[in-house]
Amino acid sequence: MNRKRLCCLLLAALLGLLPLAPALAAGEKYVKNTGTEPVAVFAAIGDETPVETLAPGAQVKWLGENTVDGQLWYQVEGGFVAAGPTVTVVEAPQPTPKPTDPPAPTDPPKPTDPPKPTDPPVNPTDPPVNPTDPPVDPTDPPVNPTDPPVDPTDPPGPTPSASDQPGPTPSATASGAPSASPSPTPTPTPTPRPGGASDTELVIDTAYIYPGMTKSYSSGYMPTVSGGKALFVLPLLGEVMGDVLRVTPDMDTVGPFLYGNYQFDLKKTRETAKDAAGNPVERDVFLMTLSLDLAANRQNGTYPVTFRVSYTDKHGDPAEQDFTLQVAITDGESPAEESGGGGGWSGGWSGPSVVRKPVLVLSSSQVSTSTIAGGQGFTLSLTVQNVGDLEAKNVRIMAAADGQGVYRSDSLAPVFLARMAVSESTETSFPFASDKTVFAGRHGLTVTLAYEDAYGNVYADTVPLQINVVQTASIGFDEMKLPETLTSGETFTQPVCVYNTGYAPVYNVRCTLRMDGLIAASAFLGTLEPQQSADKAVSVFVTTLSGKEKYGESYGELVISYEDMAGEEHTEYQQLRTTVQAPVEITDEEKAKKEKEQKEQQTLSQWWVSLLVAIAFILIVLSVIVIARFSRMLKMK
Repeated sequence: MNRKRLCCLLLAALLGLLPLAPALAAGEKYVKNTGTEPVAVFAAIGDETPVETLAPGAQVKWLGENTVDGQLWYQVEGGFVAAGPTVTVVEAPQPTPKPTDPPAPTDPPKPTDPPKPTDPPVNPTDPPVNPTDPPVDPTDPPVNPTDPPVDPTDPPGPTPSASDQPGPTPSATASGAPSASPSPTPTPTPTPRPGGASDTELVIDTAYIYPGMTKSYSSGYMPTVSGGKALFVLPLLGEVMGDVLRVTPDMDTVGPFLYGNYQFDLKKTRETAKDAAGNPVERDVFLMTLSLDLAANRQNGTYPVTFRVSYTDKHGDPAEQDFTLQVAITDGESPAEESGGGGGWSGGWSGPSVVRKPVLVLSSSQVSTSTIAGGQGFTLSLTVQNVGDLEAKNVRIMAAADGQGVYRSDSLAPVFLARMAVSESTETSFPFASDKTVFAGRHGLTVTLAYEDAYGNVYADTVPLQINVVQTASIGFDEMKLPETLTSGETFTQPVCVYNTGYAPVYNVRCTLRMDGLIAASAFLGTLEPQQSADKAVSVFVTTLSGKEKYGESYGELVISYEDMAGEEHTEYQQLRTTVQAPVEITDEEKAKKEKEQKEQQTLSQWWVSLLVAIAFILIVLSVIVIARFSRMLKMK
């Protein structure tokens, strides 16, 4: 067989197959669809509608991983892909070295070179030569007169790569697969919310690097100290009313900072950040950048600064969150002596600590469910990291509840670790439960981190957390009992009593009497806390019925309305019935009789008055006579 023609066919086949091979950057990771069905790509974790699909056999660049509610998600260029049996992460192979000789040019076959009788005729539809075919006969002439003859003992050469072929670089995307642009236009990329964070809470944007930051929060960001100032950068994500936050830094007066009252409003802005690969990305974020002046006589150590963020969430409810950052001071004065035995702080900051010490912080915490119903259990998951300069020993991680209907459902034992190296992090979880009779609202949890350093100094830190307990609102009331008959024109009072039978407060409690022929004002009882009651007297005036018949039976209802903690209105009803009768008319004879009785009563009253006056006069006369006689007797003596 003509060797030149065979090489031409082989080269043509390889060039035809090259567009089917994806162009992968050596050493980078890619997410590949190894199944037979397309895989959905979402713009953000939790979306229901995909923005595109990943065709079978196609791959896109891998940017990171996130776990939300037990599901692993791959962050890729263009969005997020859920991990599954057909979605795998592959690493691009290292490039093979180029051969020293350039590929031979393709010569057209000569018509004068007929194939050998033993060789099959060459067909353009023949498959390309397999590398496992036997070596070429060394007696055949070389393809190019300048090429050396092929040695059958030489091992087969490396497979030509796309970079070894002449001409323009072939496409890196197979036909039918979505193409991944090598230089995508920077677009805002959503950050998935950590598990347990509700849609009304703020979260730190941990995956991106903002101006003033040397690394992202997920890579261990620490505030920087330079020129007598400490620079804090805190990017927050979330939806709030008015897109404005109120930030209040909380620092201790004995720390390294020049103490002052700092409070400011922070608005949401469009900022340019960098992803893990260094590509610019536009983000809608609350970006807090605060520079605090340091005292001239500051001491070296690691100090916490808590930023209290208050806002109105998207439902109109007031909310508040705390974010604590640790800053290391290394350009100040060294402490006169190490703090033995106390170390760190317990129940309050006790002063600066030495630079080289272990510092354990609660880097993340999440609850298995955002709202907890009465009688429901939940799991508190924690991530603890050593951000200090020394190894931590005898680490004890403890979690407890406030005891008001929420409690640990296990043995209450702490998690013990013999040691934690510098920058090491560990994950643990604690099971909790709640009583069916627990009151609705915010309940506190406490996480305590206790540990020692290599010198036996003991450190402890307490971190407060909160959970939200939800209960169903319910009320009871005393039934109203109306008289069986009511006379038009009369007025009477009717008591109403309502009591809260549930474990959640109820608001705007109102009692309204709706009945034809009766006019009554609504009784407003206001807010009723759990196990609380309230009552009120309602004044009712009886009129006439609104139909053709002015008097007769009347039907109505007592309406009790109230609102629960979510602002939803509820209504209870009681059906009522009574008879409205006409007022009694007085005849002429009855009027005359009544007037006569009145006159007799008046005459009798006048007679008694006259009698009393006569008796009084007689008593006065008798008194005068007695006094006169007594006076004469005294004179005679």
